[in-house]
Amino acid sequence: MKFLSLADWTGIVETELFAKTYKSYGLATVRYPVLEIGARVEPFENGRGFSLRAVAARRPRSITLLLPSPELRT
Repeated sequence: MKFLSLADWTGIVETELFAKTYKSYGLATVRYPVLEIGARVEPFENGRGFSLRAVAARRPRSITLLLPSPELRT
């Protein structure tokens, strides 16, 4: 089992990889500091929450580093 923080423009979600998922994607979490995750949102049976089920974890297709324009740098 491994704990991860998933983030996008809207916020951060704490999550964990259980044994079966960790076996499939655990190595990618060590190799790459940033991952692209494909997942499915599934509602709980009682309707009181959601689960995020990973279907893929891989190196991001691209990483864009945004730097301030030269005139803003000090």
